[in-house]
Amino acid sequence: MKHNGWRQESWKRCAGALCILSALTFAPALPALTMPVQAAMVQTQTGMQVQSMAWDPAVKTGLNDLVRLYGSSAPSYRQDARPYAIFDFDNTTSIMDVEEQLEIWQLDHLAFAIAPSQMSTILKTGIPADKLDATYGADDGSGRQVSIRDAIFDASRAYASLYKAGLVTPNGRTLTAAEQARPDYQEFKAKMRWLYDAIGETMDASVSYPWVTYWFTGMTPQQVYNLALTCDAYYGNPEKGQTWDKGHYMSPADSLSLAGPVRVSFKRGITVTPEMKEVYRTLGQNGIDCWIDSASPVDVVRAAVDYFQIPGVKGIVAMTNKTDAQGRYINAYDYDLHAQTQGEGKAQTIDKVIAPQYGGRGPIFVAMDSQGDFNFCTEYKDTKEVLIINRKRSDDAGLCAAIAVWQKGKGLTLAEVNRQGDALFLLQGRDENSGVFWSTDETRLLGKSQPAYLSDKALAAVDQLNQGKSVGQVLADNTKLKTSYAGYKSR
Repeated sequence: MKHNGWRQESWKRCAGALCILSALTFAPALPALTMPVQAAMVQTQTGMQVQSMAWDPAVKTGLNDLVRLYGSSAPSYRQDARPYAIFDFDNTTSIMDVEEQLEIWQLDHLAFAIAPSQMSTILKTGIPADKLDATYGADDGSGRQVSIRDAIFDASRAYASLYKAGLVTPNGRTLTAAEQARPDYQEFKAKMRWLYDAIGETMDASVSYPWVTYWFTGMTPQQVYNLALTCDAYYGNPEKGQTWDKGHYMSPADSLSLAGPVRVSFKRGITVTPEMKEVYRTLGQNGIDCWIDSASPVDVVRAAVDYFQIPGVKGIVAMTNKTDAQGRYINAYDYDLHAQTQGEGKAQTIDKVIAPQYGGRGPIFVAMDSQGDFNFCTEYKDTKEVLIINRKRSDDAGLCAAIAVWQKGKGLTLAEVNRQGDALFLLQGRDENSGVFWSTDETRLLGKSQPAYLSDKALAAVDQLNQGKSVGQVLADNTKLKTSYAGYKSR
């Protein structure tokens, strides 16, 4: 089958690497072991609605009301003012996180292009000097705290040993049983994945989100895309690595280790449900463009779009690093292109890159799951509907879930809330133990047997709404953000 991928149009870096993507026309080469796939082009067709029985009934009604009221068959629709939608990717479009899954693939297959002499410098990139001595639990049952600096030293030393042994390659390799048993291999995997958690928990997202993208230093965008596609073909395939469980790494009790042993767990499995692909397809067929705004690296997201055949994707904005003169990524984020696509930066990127293509208008529909999506999913005046994937969040995403539950309990329709100046919030549940949506707004979290619903923060917000506070008041009064929140429907 001929594979069609992506062509960049008006937005380019000076080095010419792919970064903001639209119009599916350019074909990158695929790894031999992956099945060639394509993000299908949308055929113009009005009137299509979502059909799956796995939607919560209120969500299904809300989605279909959106295309009925604002799609191409609506009397008010204007082709010269085409509406658009913005989707988060990880844990919204997909179940689980494509970049976190790729981390495991990289570590298991030693897929790196970093010179050993540079690994320590790469791993310290962006970390404030005083934060290098921050500590985080070893999680090995000892109760010990481990410093970031010591773990970086251990990981870099183990990497140098593996590199010298010829086990590290940019494309990765399948290691033999003897190679997997090497103490330096076990040390490197555990310390690297532990660092990801430790930095994420002890530092601001502006540090932790780009940090993991520096693992691609020395690779070309094409190499990262190929690596991600190979990973998706494994962890996205139920006959291979799609186990819907947790794995773990444990470093050996090595006397040469500064940090000592650490243990870290991670999730295994990635997919995009038929229901989520149905939303993309339905919006596109009803004249609403679909964009992805993701905190994962851009090449990793476009590989997932291709592998899982997500239809109707107009374009992607996502984390993108600078490249050197040879077109290889370096350990520096490309702020000239756009802000980091997490938190407030997602909205800033919409304002800079996407909204100008639509006369400065904001998105009509947004989809989210967590704190990093809160800004872009609540700040735009033009937003009519917000889809939240329920993960029982205790952050500001829980506030959005609370609004959805309150509006659903009141039986409010899209038309009614829009007339009042609000967006309709919709909460969709799923079963993370089998990677499927189901027809409720509750979610069974990975490894749990009972469904979860709302966090304490969300329940408190529902109470405030019942007491007469407006949607905007509840968001403003309870958000964890301060200066980085523009406010409900403020853009």
